[in-house]
Amino acid sequence: MQAGAFYLFVAISAIVVGVFVWVALSTRHAREPKPKSVNRLRIWFIGILTGGLVFAFVKMFPRMPYPRREQKPDRVVYAVGMQFSWGLSDHPIRNPDEWQEATYAPPLKISAGSLVEFRVTSFDVNHGFGIYSPSGQLLGQVQAMPGYVNHLLMRFTQQGTYWVFCLEMCGMGHHRMRAEFEVVPRTAKSDRADDVKDEHYLALRQGP
Repeated sequence: MQAGAFYLFVAISAIVVGVFVWVALSTRHAREPKPKSVNRLRIWFIGILTGGLVFAFVKMFPRMPYPRREQKPDRVVYAVGMQFSWGLSDHPIRNPDEWQEATYAPPLKISAGSLVEFRVTSFDVNHGFGIYSPSGQLLGQVQAMPGYVNHLLMRFTQQGTYWVFCLEMCGMGHHRMRAEFEVVPRTAKSDRADDVKDEHYLALRQGP
């Protein structure tokens, strides 16, 4: 995946450099531009740009990993960031002591194919809550902010160990701020959303 993106970047860069070289060589000598040629070139440029944007939209929009907000999740995971670790739990994390307990708890196990809602907040400063697949691909991210709960809906189909990293510089230990959870085969007992009506979370401002 990353190698393909690199080769695509190299190809696009070569095209851009080629265009600049062509423009530089074709404008060495002063000459009057021809209105028809200029208009034709402008139409070609706008057409190619519009076609590229439409193609990218058609290819990328169906691949967006975010389910519809009205879907009811199979599992609710509470995520709290605090320098320099993430606490993940099936139960609300109300204070630093519960956060520390969550950071030392075994990794959560999530059934493959289940829809998970992450309720993300922070106890100190702003953090970036980013979820990475077992192959190291960023799947989704949301801000973790003090006094505010953001909601991130994700569906995990690939089994393995997923990582949560902080995507916003939050201090000297930012590089080691991480957590993990495991996606395991679905069993007869499916994940169930424990929609806890917790006063601590309800008192915070709720994001989309």
